[in-house]
Amino acid sequence: MKNAARVSVLFVSLCAIASCGGGLLVQMDRVITDPTLQAPRVTSFIIENRIDVSWDPDKAADLYVLERAQDAINPNFSTVYQGTNISYAETALSDQSRYLYRLSKIRVGKLFGPSDAVLGVCSATSRDILEPNDSESQASTLVFKLGANLYYYNSAYQQNGTPSIFQDEDWYAVNVLPHHIANIVVTQDNLGSLQNTNMYFYTKGQSLVQIVNDDPLPITNHSDTTAATFLFKISPIPNTFPAGGGGSLITYTVWLYSTTSY
Repeated sequence: MKNAARVSVLFVSLCAIASCGGGLLVQMDRVITDPTLQAPRVTSFIIENRIDVSWDPDKAADLYVLERAQDAINPNFSTVYQGTNISYAETALSDQSRYLYRLSKIRVGKLFGPSDAVLGVCSATSRDILEPNDSESQASTLVFKLGANLYYYNSAYQQNGTPSIFQDEDWYAVNVLPHHIANIVVTQDNLGSLQNTNMYFYTKGQSLVQIVNDDPLPITNHSDTTAATFLFKISPIPNTFPAGGGGSLITYTVWLYSTTSY
């Protein structure tokens, strides 16, 4: 009987430990460090009239608190989400409006944060069908002509004297025959011919060049025997877009205008 009593007491004690304070065993298994303070990831132009916000899971956090404010020099943040999810989608926003998002975390009733604020833009226009081509490994193959868009936005709100930037850049790949020159022509919509655009042209080993509308940009394959694939990038020129809290989206066409031997 004594042994049975001991087993009964041990069983009750373990049950009490497991249920104590929401689960003492669970609490003992948790990490003991403070939550990591990181800014959320904010993506725009993926789906029309929508901004997606996400963040990494943190085992040290009990709850996540996401705040939003309209972009302004002195923004007024308010909580739009509090819970255990690691993503949040905004759909009831105004077209071409800029918003700031920052993340805090709660552990055992204590608030950690907020993080730096990240800019998001709501737009009735989504990114072009070539996306994602923001890196060399994702470069779009240029055979003849492609249409695309490009955007650059900066926040009026500044953290340590620096605005939050939201921008696009597009990579392309073109195959050039040996001893040939490929002439690339870029045309920004709503500009006349031979006017400076809002875009840079960049190839590896070369300096950034401001693109002139409809003016050919040569890429040369100096090999006498081997065709080669060359990568080039089209990116926004920041100081040609509205500053001090603004930005815009532009559309353009890039095409392989001609190839000539030399």
